Amino acid sequence: MEGDEGRTARKKREARERIVAAAAGLFLEKGARAVSMDEVAVAADVARRTLFNYFESKDELLAATAGPVLEAAIALAETANADPSPGFDEVIALCLSLWRCCGRRLGLLYAIELEESPILALQHARFLDIIRALIGRAVVGETSYATRARLVGRLVYRSFVPLLLALEGEDDAEARFSRGLRGLLEGAAGEIG
Repeated sequence: MEGDEGRTARKKREARERIVAAAAGLFLEKGARAVSMDEVAVAADVARRTLFNYFESKDELLAATAGPVLEAAIALAETANADPSPGFDEVIALCLSLWRCCGRRLGLLYAIELEESPILALQHARFLDIIRALIGRAVVGETSYATRARLVGRLVYRSFVPLLLALEGEDDAEARFSRGLRGLLEGAAGEIG
């Protein structure tokens, strides 16, 4: 039988998870700027005071919601970027790995206005640097990549999650995504080269 301390710890963990899940859903639906802490409390079915017992500020809540997604994304991107000569296959594999790891939660990277969260802004900048470097190296084949290659990196970053979401649930979603992203990368390489 679970003791009082075990039950209390479990209830606290469940309440925190419910708050984070409710916030994530609202942030994905409306964007973080449009969501108030009161709305999160209502969606999580907790009192406002309870919400603030777990998260003292919206920045802390944003970090708890999107931080784990960014940490996973950074780890996967660093692994892919360690390849001495990445190609389009590595970029496509990274995007698919991110999707398998985080799924729809990747949308949080677009839903959060980073100026509202200094904690996430630093993590997000690091992730963007890594992924843009990887894409730039894959497109132009060198470490010091040109401005146009960085623009390709930005385009791919802004495109891959919406493309995966659009294909979600289809039998051949990964194959169609791979073909679409490869076409984007090859077209960009042709423009840059």
